[in-house]
Amino acid sequence: MHKYTWAKNIPLFPLILVLLLGQLVYAQQETIDLAPMEIVADRAFESNLGISTDVLLGVQETSLSIDQALRRLSSVDTYRSIDSFTAHPTTQGVRFRHTATNATSRALLLVNGVPQNDPFGGWIYWNKLPIKSLKSLEVFPVGSVPAWGNYSSGGAIHMLTRSPFEERSRVSVMGGSFGTVKAAFDHSTKVSDTTAISVEGRFFTTDGFNVVRSDQRGPVDAASKSDYDYLRAQITQMINDEWQWSLTGQYFDEERINGTPQSPNSTYATDLSWMLEKAPGAGPGFNFVSFYQDRRFKNVFSSVSEDRTSERPVLDQYSVPAEAIGAQATFLWEGNGYLNYLAGADFRHAEGSANELTRNLGSGFTRKRQEGGEQSFAGAFFTVQSLPDEDSTLEATLRADHWSQKDGFRREFNLETESQTRDTAYPNRSGDVISLNSRYSRRLYANWSFEALVFHGFRAPTLNELYRPFRVRNDITESNPNLGKETSTGGELSLYYLDEANSFEFSAFHYELDDMVTNLFLHNDFGFDPLCGFVPGGGSCNQRGNVENSEVQGFEVAWLWDPGNEFEFLLNYTYSNTEFKRSSIQPSLEGKDFPLSPRHKITSQLVWHSSENLDLLTQVQYRDHHFDNPLNTRKIDSSFVLNLGAHYQIPEEPWSVRIQIDNILDEDVTTAISSSGIYTQAAPLNAWISVSYDR
Repeated sequence: MHKYTWAKNIPLFPLILVLLLGQLVYAQQETIDLAPMEIVADRAFESNLGISTDVLLGVQETSLSIDQALRRLSSVDTYRSIDSFTAHPTTQGVRFRHTATNATSRALLLVNGVPQNDPFGGWIYWNKLPIKSLKSLEVFPVGSVPAWGNYSSGGAIHMLTRSPFEERSRVSVMGGSFGTVKAAFDHSTKVSDTTAISVEGRFFTTDGFNVVRSDQRGPVDAASKSDYDYLRAQITQMINDEWQWSLTGQYFDEERINGTPQSPNSTYATDLSWMLEKAPGAGPGFNFVSFYQDRRFKNVFSSVSEDRTSERPVLDQYSVPAEAIGAQATFLWEGNGYLNYLAGADFRHAEGSANELTRNLGSGFTRKRQEGGEQSFAGAFFTVQSLPDEDSTLEATLRADHWSQKDGFRREFNLETESQTRDTAYPNRSGDVISLNSRYSRRLYANWSFEALVFHGFRAPTLNELYRPFRVRNDITESNPNLGKETSTGGELSLYYLDEANSFEFSAFHYELDDMVTNLFLHNDFGFDPLCGFVPGGGSCNQRGNVENSEVQGFEVAWLWDPGNEFEFLLNYTYSNTEFKRSSIQPSLEGKDFPLSPRHKITSQLVWHSSENLDLLTQVQYRDHHFDNPLNTRKIDSSFVLNLGAHYQIPEEPWSVRIQIDNILDEDVTTAISSSGIYTQAAPLNAWISVSYDR
């Protein structure tokens, strides 16, 4: 893979332009009072979102990580129900209502309009996200977002950070079970009347817990420990009373041990983004964002003996680099009160490779393999919003995308003979896709409203799915450079009720998913396989492939009760029935549920304001009826998790204390079952306490 020789210079062009404009405007005026703007394509229009920003941020405050908070909404999940500081990074894809059949994200995560999905694999580095500086966190339904095309048809999570002009200092220190320590800070300050900066950082370390079920552990099993450092810096300048720009840089470094001493992985990531925006008013609103992302990932998979007394590295992905650049521009015209228009265009380009050592039969690695390629996406969309009367809204979006995959390759080397045994160049591929969505909402009575949404979208396979094989214990899954794109078509009907104490939503949904990428079981025969290499006893050979037709249907209930006195109660329930409908590659899939997709998921939270300064809370999570594998031969038991917490704000002081006890009943929560019957579990009973300063 060649490196972007020009990437380091990309930020200089907007930076030089902004500095020149800033100096020109600064010479014309000294004091500007301008609230920070929040214009991105998926925020331009009002919509019913079911659960408010305040509720989501409240849930997040009681969690160790953002992904943990989001899983407490019944419609949102990661592929495996295990926290990001324990789960393998490549399993941390996010999805809504189980519209996914493998670990790759089917939803888009944005921070200030910049995509955060990994450019190589589409997963989310949840620990590489701003936390202390968060201003809002919103979830947008499947099929409702016009921006960025490739991922957005699966829904979106949009996080906005506070403007650096909101001067603030926050510091917190947390300690708890498993030797866990987290220290974090966020500081924003004005440099001048027109310029402000903010800095956010975190340090995290944990000895972790043993993920293998206690009765199956052996001497080789160790705790899944992890450490990471995170730093984010932003500078914002107001050009005049309508325009402002922001430059943001991020750094992230993480080290992990995933359950055995010889199965480490690490990630090094740097990000740079630049935004220019204009608030609507005199002329259309405008937002432009550009970004550069660099990732360096390393990972070792090992084979563990049947009695779990020894392990041997069998796949060393010693270098998995990836880079991406992208940009988006959107325009918002506010009409005469009856029509509004939103138009936008965006592009992304990513390239990456997997460099691996393979075939270790006990005397060291004897083979080397290299695979990789490039991807590009470019698209444009146009949205019309009609307001025929004060009770109705009609939106329609049309989007066109062009995607391409090029320079794909696979090279193999025999290290014993020092010879190259394979040099394959995959053919370039490209295509054009039309996506659309339409939404109609109407207020029925004083407290009731109704919404209908239909959509059609797509997702191209990631570089990870195309080129990187992986291994979970003794189960091997090969990549597939011939994967085709996925398409999704569906809709939902929603009914809302809102009064001073209640916010209630009922949504029924149905999605048709064509050519979903799935990890397909091939065989579990012991010995060498031309595709998977050596398959150990108790292991299996699998490969990613497209399944012609699949379906997700069900309903969701969300109720928030806030009577305004001592209590707040949140209840989420999602019934999601997933099914493989047709598969010519593997007919035995037909009629089966998607893997790791519980049919029933209930989450609930009760907050008791026992005094002006003390809050007590209870959280419940329940899952039922789901399987580990696509063939549904490995059923995961239902789980019930109870969490308790307390938050105390010292009166008239900036200090507060929070205590959280998770899985207080110490339930065994299974998150995975290997083909050899090894159970992986989520965290047992654990507790933590944090002290925060906020001024």
